[in-house]
Amino acid sequence: MKKLIRGSWSAGSFDIDQFSKGLLLYRNAPLSGGASPAQLVFNRPVRDCLPAHRRAFAPQWQKSAVQLEKQALRARTLRAAHFNLHAHPLPPFSIGDSVVIQNHITKRWSTPGIIVETGPFRDYLIKTPAGRLFRRNRRLLRRHYPAAKPAPSVHGPPDSPAPPPLSTSPTPEPPAPDSPAAPAAAAPRRSTRICNKLNK
Repeated sequence: MKKLIRGSWSAGSFDIDQFSKGLLLYRNAPLSGGASPAQLVFNRPVRDCLPAHRRAFAPQWQKSAVQLEKQALRARTLRAAHFNLHAHPLPPFSIGDSVVIQNHITKRWSTPGIIVETGPFRDYLIKTPAGRLFRRNRRLLRRHYPAAKPAPSVHGPPDSPAPPPLSTSPTPEPPAPDSPAAPAAAAPRRSTRICNKLNK
């Protein structure tokens, strides 16, 4: 029982004495606002394992709560200004818009789709040509402009050959009935090669 009170009891890698020291150091560690958990509760730091002068715990050496709040507000303002330096609002999409989805692994815009539903938190439901549904945030979507088909030409398709020009020469006369007829097309002939029969 004495060993348990002194904190030297250990079970495997767990040591109560080390856990207590770590918890005490955490209570004195300052947070993002500049005040530690002990200062938020007791308005002063508590004694821990690190050596410190006794006057360091006097109230006149501690920052007031108003000053700490101002310091935390200034830190938040600087972070927001740094984030908004290169940020810009993205225009929203509507149902039926053609978009392309960014792959979160390769970072490539490779999956086309059509928006079928809009969510309240800048999220969209996209349907791909394969029939799959994806829900993505606005920053992972980009507007897609499908290739427009060429308009049909008034004079016909561009690949069609041009009509022959109209000639002013007189129309040729049909052949005389007593002229010999053109030879008929020869019928396909059969090969004369002899096939080898299989030996039975």
